[in-house]
Amino acid sequence: MENVQTPYHNKYSQLFKRLVDMVEEVIIGSAIYDVPADNYEEFDQEINPAKLGEKLVQSNTLKGTRRQYQLYGANYLLLNLKEKERAREKQFCVNLAWLSSEPEHNKVIVWKWLYAALSAAALASLFIFLSVSEILAPIYGTIAGSITIAATLICALIFVYLMRDEFIFKSHYGDARLFLLENKKPSQQEFDRYFINLQQAIERAQSDISVPERLVGELKMCRRLRDEGIIDDETYINTRTAVFKHEQYKS
Repeated sequence: MENVQTPYHNKYSQLFKRLVDMVEEVIIGSAIYDVPADNYEEFDQEINPAKLGEKLVQSNTLKGTRRQYQLYGANYLLLNLKEKERAREKQFCVNLAWLSSEPEHNKVIVWKWLYAALSAAALASLFIFLSVSEILAPIYGTIAGSITIAATLICALIFVYLMRDEFIFKSHYGDARLFLLENKKPSQQEFDRYFINLQQAIERAQSDISVPERLVGELKMCRRLRDEGIIDDETYINTRTAVFKHEQYKS
């Protein structure tokens, strides 16, 4: 029997989701941690230019991406991300205290496309040689050479497009993927400097905060990011589960 979703299903699903959030607010606001039971952590209503810190901009023309990161005050990172050429920009902030200072290094090289490009280039060279040596009729050599040169360029572009060398920053306890930095962009020196400064800023932000407070803060931040469309429901649920299971959350 086909399962048909009616407006009533959607209505009750939204109501159930809101009830779950309300239950979370009661748990988060318990007297154990002495934390207010609000949905989100406090943040400036308007950006104060005096608090703006070091900025890093990473652009990739081939992929149509542009990412801007800027430290804000002692505890925040402002992000402006455009992941695809025609995609909408995502603007949000994260609290450095709720992040892990050790990001996941994701490096992907799809060698088969490089091998395909090299093979096509070898064929193109062969056809050019045969044509110049008049072993092959010039018209056929030109056609075959043009095709293999085009194949070389296409395979090379695909190889570069699929290549990944990035550091993925996650929330500390829930392991929620929040943003990434591409290695060596805009240059290795600029990347290394910003990367190290960001790691140090995260460690400083965490230094005077207890584990229970960090658990609550991380959950609030991820809930806000879920509501803003930065992370999906599954990521948020996994984070919430990890936080609830942590021994110091229940202590």
